[in-house]
This record gives sequence, structure tokens and C-alpha cells, in this order.
Amino acid sequence: MNHYDDEEAFHAQDRKQFRKERKLAQKSDRSKFKKTDTPQTPQEILTTEHKGRVISISGEGSVVDVGGRRYLCSLKGFLKKDKGLTKNLIAVGDWVYINPASEKEGAIVQVLERTSTLSRTDISGKKEQLIAVNIDLAIISVSVVEPPLKPSLVDRYLIAAEKGNLHPIIVINKIDLLPEASFQEQELYAQFLSSYEPLGYPILSISTKEKVGIESLRQLLQGKTAVFSGQSGVGKSSLLNACFGLTLKIGGLTQKTAKGAHTTTMAELLSLPGGGYCVDTPGIRSFSLWKLKKEDVIAHFHEFTSLKKKCKFPDCSHIEEPECAVLAALEKNKIALLRYQSYRVLLEEATSGLEKTTWS
Repeated sequence: MNHYDDEEAFHAQDRKQFRKERKLAQKSDRSKFKKTDTPQTPQEILTTEHKGRVISISGEGSVVDVGGRRYLCSLKGFLKKDKGLTKNLIAVGDWVYINPASEKEGAIVQVLERTSTLSRTDISGKKEQLIAVNIDLAIISVSVVEPPLKPSLVDRYLIAAEKGNLHPIIVINKIDLLPEASFQEQELYAQFLSSYEPLGYPILSISTKEKVGIESLRQLLQGKTAVFSGQSGVGKSSLLNACFGLTLKIGGLTQKTAKGAHTTTMAELLSLPGGGYCVDTPGIRSFSLWKLKKEDVIAHFHEFTSLKKKCKFPDCSHIEEPECAVLAALEKNKIALLRYQSYRVLLEEATSGLEKTTWS
């Protein structure tokens, strides 16, 4: 074989290797996307598709309202790419563009940028689960007695609202049960009010049974988009029924466990009489904040800010350090014990990497 033949054989081998590598690359690429799924340019999408809002999500797909007409939509193939650290690509409240396939079905081809989010860590502890997006108010729904008030759960939602650009409102339901409640439960309610009202968060004490506080809540929701979220059994659906004459299914506590029953099975964006929207979400038995950091916890407890400057150590964690101004203020009742106890729980989670905190 002459020199020319050697060179041809060399390049043939090179081309063969190249084709092999290209084939493997194309195979890998087709495992995630199809050529037919290649998105159009943003200009083409904006002019040829329909804009709507996701009002509910189920195993069948996402229901999108487009100008009063509802479509059951799937996700366009090119949107089904790696989710990264987000569990769900679409959330209730999302503004999207769809491509209608019929009068009742279509495909979501673009998700618009979100202005706010309420999320938590999913059950695996590894991904962020979006609860609702593009909303104004986070209604932190709690109750007294059944189930009992949990201040640290309230603080979790307050931090989540702040991180997600939401305005929080604390709603305490079932106050009609207080007169027959134990002294400890009555005292917890009184301490909660005295500890949290000075912080500036709106707090409404409500009884759906006796129609107490209903009008105040209705006025706060007028013209807004709100998400009702909280522990199972606190009466979120009952609050909405009482405020707006809705007929959402309601339930109580299970007799064997005294835990809230999951009456609402999926989040849904509801149109409210007189204007505004709300998202009724399934009750939770655990709520872990997504990527909670020590700085998030410290920033949330505003009453510690001025005292922190007086601590002996600049990086004082206010746990057991000597000459800690926060601990000194706690001993003198200048800081609410409920708030400090909540701070300890959240700080422990932020610094130890706990994946889940259960409230049942």
C-alpha cells in the first residue's frame, strides 16, 4: 500500500469515528426532545398562540382559562426538559400561551415569568414544590383547639411569603371553641396575639360557625388574588364558603387521630364574586421551607435586629453564647417566648439540613 492509500485509510477511520460520535450525540439529544418540538421564535408564539391562566392541575393535565373558555392542556414537548430543582414545571396561577388543538384541548407552549411564588420542599426533600404563583396575598390559615394553634408553623409561612414576594395575612379560625377550651389553649391564643400583633402582620380572629370576622376577611380579599394555605382541618374551605357563598366540600378531624382530613384534593384558582381570585389548596401535615438559610431565619425575627448589635460576639446565634443581648431580653420578657421558641426550631432546621418537619 502506497502513502496515498495510507492517508485515505486514516481519514476513512477518522470519518467513521466522527459518524459514531455524531450518532451517539443525536441519540442522546432525541431522548429529551424531538425535532418537531423545536419552539417557534418568541414573536411567532406571541402572535399565533392564546394567552391564558392555569386554574387547576391534575393527572389528566392543566386546565387553562383563555378568555372564559377552558382548555385541558398538556405540555409541549420542548417544555419537558430537565426541571432542575423544581418538581413541577407548571403551577396554579401561571400565565401561559397555549396552542388549541380543539374547542376543549390544547398544549402549553410557553410559561410567562412569575411575579410571586408560594413553595415548599417536596416530600423527597430534594426539590422545590410550587404551591401557587402570581398571587398577591398569602392567607396563613390556622385554628385554635381543633387542631391547636402552632406559632412555629405560622413563622414558616411568614418566611415563605417574604421569600416569594407575597403579602401575608394570618387568619385564626374556630375562636368559638375558646370558651370551652382548656386554660392552656386559651393562654396560647392570648400569648400569640400579644406576641405577633406588634410585628405588624394583619391578624384576623374568625369563627365561620358564628360568622365572626367574615366581613373583614371578605374586604381584604376584594379585588386581590390570594392563596389559602395551612394545616389540614383548620377550615380553609369553610372560610371561603362563609365569605363568598361558595359550596366547597368541607370536612372535620378524623376521629381516630384528631388530624385534619384532606378534603381539598388539588389546588384550584377560583373566581370570587365581586372581583378577585383565590387558590384553595389541600391541607398539609408538614411544611418545610425550600433552601432555608440561617440568614433567612435571622432576618425574619426583626425584634432581634437592634439587640444583635449589643451581643458580645458579632456572629452570635442567640442560643447559649455569653453576654447575648437577645437572651438577656428574653429573661426580662422583652422578647416573646413564643417567638424565641419558634426561632430555635427554625434555626435548627436551617443549620442542620433537616428535610422535613411534621406537624401531626
